Amino acid sequence: MFLMEDGSMYINEIAPRPHNSGHYTIEACETSQYENHLRAILSLPLGSTALKVPSAVMLNIIGASSDMSELTNFANTALTIPGAAVHLYGKSECRKGRKMGHVTVVGDSDAQIHLRLRPLLEALPSGSPSEELDLYAPLPPQPGAGFSHRRPLVGVIMGSDSDLPVMLPAARILDHFNIPYELSIVSAHRTPDRLVEYSRSASSRGLRAIIAGAGGAAHLPGMVAAMTALPVIGVPVKGSSLDGVDSLHSIVQMPRGIPVATVAINNGTNAGLLAVRILGAGMPHLFEAMDAYLKSLEGEVLGKVEKLEQVGWEKYEVKR
Repeated sequence: MFLMEDGSMYINEIAPRPHNSGHYTIEACETSQYENHLRAILSLPLGSTALKVPSAVMLNIIGASSDMSELTNFANTALTIPGAAVHLYGKSECRKGRKMGHVTVVGDSDAQIHLRLRPLLEALPSGSPSEELDLYAPLPPQPGAGFSHRRPLVGVIMGSDSDLPVMLPAARILDHFNIPYELSIVSAHRTPDRLVEYSRSASSRGLRAIIAGAGGAAHLPGMVAAMTALPVIGVPVKGSSLDGVDSLHSIVQMPRGIPVATVAINNGTNAGLLAVRILGAGMPHLFEAMDAYLKSLEGEVLGKVEKLEQVGWEKYEVKR
């Protein structure tokens, strides 16, 4: 049974045995399909089928010829991939089209497991056409390329394209920490249907945090927070009338029950950093990266201290 992109269910086979579609459960679920099959036969309580990892993918190993060394070479490659578990079925003979095993890959996010999947697809004995590689494991956009990731963890949205200069620093921070994100325009007043659809679908699409920038009335962050359980970070954008204070008050003064984490006016950088810290609660490697980032800030300041002492404050040039 497969869940299709349009939400429909595709019934592939009904059989009283563990099925290929459940192989991933060995590494990815609290109770595997195999264990639950035995529990059912023995009239024992069934175990939880919930995922115990954030993301997982399973790849079949299909023979390309009678050469068993192709399988060995592929298995050795798979063992170098973080989060990959190799299952060879111990069949004595290999032939083209025969299933010889499978590999399950687990990771912190869909973006991560598809990045890990690509070298496996490239190493398959039967090979993978370029169109299949791009379909199942597309290369992510290069940092700074200006394109959204297909499997983002953070959504960066703004009420108008005029807000882009303020929001770009948030994108730069996410690039720095290699966090997949998307960036787009969602106007709370001029595209209300888009606002509702974006907010309510954010969690199911894999987003874990949303950065929303807005100026003037600045209703975007609050309205998004009202329609999603995800953490929302608000960025007040400085306008032409009240220097952004109106935006700050609008975003920070949310009613009880609908929190928005609000950063300083025009401070997209801090919004990006806060998103990294939020994700770090479930991705420990981001804490290490954040520690390194903080140490780099310390190094910058200490470098300025040293320069000030060397040249004196009368000759010291402040970089704007």
